[in-house]
Amino acid sequence: MIIQEIKTAFGDMPYPGTEYITNDLEGNDLERKQIREGFSRYENWLDVPRELLVQERDALPLFEPQGFRFYLPAYMLFVLEDYEGADMIPESIVHSLTLPDAGTELYEFVRERLVLFSEEQRKAVLHFLEYLERCHAEDFTDICVGDWCSATPRRAIERWWNRFDN
Repeated sequence: MIIQEIKTAFGDMPYPGTEYITNDLEGNDLERKQIREGFSRYENWLDVPRELLVQERDALPLFEPQGFRFYLPAYMLFVLEDYEGADMIPESIVHSLTLPDAGTELYEFVRERLVLFSEEQRKAVLHFLEYLERCHAEDFTDICVGDWCSATPRRAIERWWNRFDN
């Protein structure tokens, strides 16, 4: 059910263009260059191979907002279809979808990404996070130290995504 919802919500999204995958167009950042080169071969997010997703399991924070929205569903489907094989991808997704505290350095960066999602996409992401919370909550460390709290599906839902549940 969630798999089909993600495919439907993100299915007709146009390719954002190579320049919107990562934000280092001069090519000075080798990690971003590698991500851009790897993903730019796939103008349909459904075609991204799992091998590339595992290789770039930590890439989500380095995507431009448009590239993040475009390739996120490939990561989410991989997690739904092969949770164990997805390695650390669930944690990377949850971290990228958790809005930090207002006033922090990362708040606007993350918020800029999250506002790009359509209503249908927001609901699909919410249902994905609810699935992780329901079926894999024990895999996410829930701690707070001072003003900082770890990213968990529940925290991601509470800080942003629950507003899209009807």
